[in-house]
Amino acid sequence: MPAESSPFTFPKLDGSNYTSWKEDMKVVLMDRGCWSFIIEDKPCPEQATEKEKFEYDWRKQRCYTTIYQGIERKFLPLIRHTTDGKEAWNILKTNFEPTSKARLAVLIDEFFELKFNPEEETIGIFCKRVDEKKREEYILYMFEVQGKFIQHFWGYSKKMRIIIFL
Repeated sequence: MPAESSPFTFPKLDGSNYTSWKEDMKVVLMDRGCWSFIIEDKPCPEQATEKEKFEYDWRKQRCYTTIYQGIERKFLPLIRHTTDGKEAWNILKTNFEPTSKARLAVLIDEFFELKFNPEEETIGIFCKRVDEKKREEYILYMFEVQGKFIQHFWGYSKKMRIIIFL
């Protein structure tokens, strides 16, 4: 089945690209004047004019619709019950942010499946992809999983030690 098209220059959230999607979507929301709805709960001022209230509501709705348009259809049921961008953002974060040992295992597999294709990319781009994947796995592994520090460096699996030193 072909990938769904996106109105953006980056792929829709497909369940495996949350980390890069999150950064790309943040930039789009900032460009559209909607990022403030994600990072803070700031209601429309009571003394605002009708025009200001309309613009506030429009930007708030745009925040949600931008997120809605940026995910694959199979994930829409996760956020359909809300029209609030911040709530939708947090739901997607809860469901896709890599914070479990299972997600770490997937990331490690993805790392070792990275391949360089000189016909499609330069060595610099490939190295950047390797570095991003390494950083994603290292951060996940070094910090918390379910509120507990995972383990000391030498307790890591051999694969993880290799990734850390790359």
